[in-house]
Amino acid sequence: MKKVLAVISVVIIGLAVWSVRHFRGLKHLPEVSTQVSNVSSAATFEQWQQAVEQVRGNRDESMLGSVAQTPPELKHYDERYWFLAAQIAEVAKYNIPTCQDYFDLAAMLQRGEIVSVPGVTDTYVLYGVAQRVDDSEFTSETGVTPDYGPLQALAKNFGGRSYDLNVPADREALKSNMLSSLRPAALTILEEVAEAYHQQFNRPLPVSSLVRPEQYQHALARVNRNAVRIETPPHSTGLAFDIDYRYMTGVEQSFVMEELARLKNAGRIEAIRERNANYHVFAFLNGTRPSDDLIAAKLQEAMPPGMEANHAEEKSKPKSEAKKNTRRNRKRRR
Repeated sequence: MKKVLAVISVVIIGLAVWSVRHFRGLKHLPEVSTQVSNVSSAATFEQWQQAVEQVRGNRDESMLGSVAQTPPELKHYDERYWFLAAQIAEVAKYNIPTCQDYFDLAAMLQRGEIVSVPGVTDTYVLYGVAQRVDDSEFTSETGVTPDYGPLQALAKNFGGRSYDLNVPADREALKSNMLSSLRPAALTILEEVAEAYHQQFNRPLPVSSLVRPEQYQHALARVNRNAVRIETPPHSTGLAFDIDYRYMTGVEQSFVMEELARLKNAGRIEAIRERNANYHVFAFLNGTRPSDDLIAAKLQEAMPPGMEANHAEEKSKPKSEAKKNTRRNRKRRR
């Protein structure tokens, strides 16, 4: 009898321990879910978790101790706003539509201009995308009555899943998955860099940001100083994405920056190393950089309002000095 009671006691204790651990895990699920985008099944979620563990995992000792040196291609130009102006020039060159809100983004997805990006693949993982989404109702940024058609169509079937726009949790999930999107030209660049990184280190490349409507960009700007507030934010085009390097060793960072520098020198992208542990990458639509003249014409638009007076002084400099600045910019880009 004592043996039976002992066995029962062990079983009860075991169940109690399992329950505590299980419900603790459930309590952490909302915290984890804010990091997850475009993951629709338990199997995919498990793959996503494994990928994140690889991203954050310990590195071999041979990879430690090296300090990454940022190549010139990933630093600002002498004219600091040339970097943003190049991206704005690309938008002007091809008259690329941007998305102001989720209604615009839904329409672009419906038209196939922007495509859905999987939450995890063998070579990359979305980690941190859509961190600032909420479950509020969809609202327009344009001040006019929005066209609900594309959003409603998307809610009926987006990636094989339906969403009830009247349910807050569904709205949040739909927003998150919509933000897991890019234009095909940018996705091609992402996949190329991710493939090279994965082959070199056998780890998935962590991608922290993709398309961002201006509406979402405004919310993000309150907590991220790198979220620009110009009229045409690069991420609103669907041509920009960010790579998270905070867990990478110096060896890994150097490798990724060399890949980005190679692509930049080929005229296919604009890129920069940001202070918040991200590499910002902008893909040129047809793999060709805009002309210097067009970029120079867009400098004013790249500057924040407070810089207008300074820029006016810059424009009034003698022609000889202006030509010298242009030569420096060209030399830096080479």
